Amino acid sequence: MENQELFNKVYAILADIAECDVNIIKPDTDLLNEIGVTSLMGLEVLVELEREFDLSLDEGILIKMKTPKDIVDVLEEELAV
Repeated sequence: MENQELFNKVYAILADIAECDVNIIKPDTDLLNEIGVTSLMGLEVLVELEREFDLSLDEGILIKMKTPKDIVDVLEEELAV
């Protein structure tokens, strides 16, 4: 899967959960401070990522997920892109 395709899927998931415009999300967007993704929403993101990419992700990775780029980095590692 191409890197940009991963970003687009992550952006769509984040926009849906944060109820914001997908166009404001960039690779370095601060999930908490810029679009209001709380820890509970982070769990929702994790569940959606698992569904979308057919993965089983450890909840501990939530600490690493501060930006969409962080999420894509984790996905690339998990998917061995």
